Amino acid sequence: MRTTKSVLALALAAAFAATPALAAEIVVVNLDAGTGAGLDDPTPRAPQGGNPGTTLGEQRQVAYAYAARMWGAIMQSDVPINVGARFIPQACTETGAVLGSAGTTQIFRDFPGATRPNTWHNVALTESIVGFDVNPGGLDIISQFNSRISGDPACLGGADWYYGLDGQTPAGTVNFLNVVMHEIGHGIGFQSFLSLGNGSYLGGFPDVYLSNAFNNTVGKSFLDMTAAERAFAVRDAGGTVWTGPDVSAVAPGYLDAQLALDVAGLADPLPVGRSSLGPAVTDGTFSGTVAAADDGEGAGTDACTALVNAADVAGRIALVDRGGCTFDTKALNAQAAGAVGVLVANNVPGVVEPGGVNPAVTIPVLGISQDGGAQLRALAPGVAVAAVLDPLRRVGADDAGRVRLNTPAALAPGSTFSHFDTALNPNALMEPSITGTLRADIDVDLTPALFRDTGWKTQDRNARLGECDLGIPVVNPDGVAIGASLEARGLVCSAFAPNRGQYVSCVVGYANDLAEAGLIEGRDKGRIASCAARQR
Repeated sequence: MRTTKSVLALALAAAFAATPALAAEIVVVNLDAGTGAGLDDPTPRAPQGGNPGTTLGEQRQVAYAYAARMWGAIMQSDVPINVGARFIPQACTETGAVLGSAGTTQIFRDFPGATRPNTWHNVALTESIVGFDVNPGGLDIISQFNSRISGDPACLGGADWYYGLDGQTPAGTVNFLNVVMHEIGHGIGFQSFLSLGNGSYLGGFPDVYLSNAFNNTVGKSFLDMTAAERAFAVRDAGGTVWTGPDVSAVAPGYLDAQLALDVAGLADPLPVGRSSLGPAVTDGTFSGTVAAADDGEGAGTDACTALVNAADVAGRIALVDRGGCTFDTKALNAQAAGAVGVLVANNVPGVVEPGGVNPAVTIPVLGISQDGGAQLRALAPGVAVAAVLDPLRRVGADDAGRVRLNTPAALAPGSTFSHFDTALNPNALMEPSITGTLRADIDVDLTPALFRDTGWKTQDRNARLGECDLGIPVVNPDGVAIGASLEARGLVCSAFAPNRGQYVSCVVGYANDLAEAGLIEGRDKGRIASCAARQR
């Protein structure tokens, strides 16, 4: 028997035995078992980042068991959730890859206790509501991960998976735990069954996910739209939002305040869009007087060629219009004229977010609306402006505080709609791309709130080692899941420590790491150590 199999069995047995009442029991089913590949790969591997596995397959299994315990600690269900896991080759180029994919295996509607009539619910949510297994002996979630991410230069430039549990992802690697947490999240319920191509419902019925979606351009909820309107709404960049009350309630505590432009002579600040060009703009780093750029061609306002009024622009913030050329071309022409910043006014309604990547742009760039540009031009030359934080608006949410869903203009199957928008700041676990700032080992941000909006119940208790209360919430309202991470780490420590002393040392070592990072207090460490000493 391979070590990978025996250790996983031990880890899961410990998880089942110690699962607190009402916590969901997420059972990992190794679909690679017996293949010598993927989760069964015997290739030797040095332990890393709190993952004590000594083979490639074992480290993968440990990380997956960790993620399963974290989600299990957060969610409530009396019915085990069976999750199939495997590695298979998936799309990968030097610059992009499918990291993983997951989803429910079955859907149900019109059962006793259903959150909405005539509405699809995934199998795990259905079982949590009815309280019994509606899929006896079957998998509830299927998940798969890209086996091509293995140091191959043709795949993400040679990136490899990082199997550590500490969130300290080395450069040039992809954090496997983050991806597993993300994919299990899809299977739990961050998933719609809407046809993205034509906007039709699966089998003629909506699902609980899309029942919480609204499009600001159409001005309707997805339930009230025609199929054609839904097909438009999933391609309306920035226009589709989540209306569930739980996400809206916790979003202000998680999302950063939106930047706005304070303008002398205007009573209210102007909304602005962040740009990927130039240095990041924060409160107090973008201020000065405005000068309208003129490149001497046509209307002269798009700054697509060298500016003819460099003397007016030098030392000021250049106001340019969108269109005619790329955003970085405009910024570089303004920069060459001596501008200290750039404001790009949209040429259609709405605030523009100037995109692109060009390291040569060294001055800050922001976007404003078409109407905002007109207001600035109407004021006297030299009007003073400054970027400020707007306490009423959040990055990645609309003006009503509803969080944006990912609906890019170019349809992206596997990414469109069943994710939060990439505009969120800080980045969220359930955005379509796994970013370097994610710490799914300790933070699941807005995701539990979204699950509650779809009908799930989440835990409102302290974390425990066995029956010992650690005094730390499993997950707080903003999605910080320190307690869930302690339960998951306790699982790993229990599976690998040969005796009580080493188990206690493992748990206390993790508590020390949390304390050094400022995530728990000194008295929490003592309670964790005391609880660890009572186990085994």
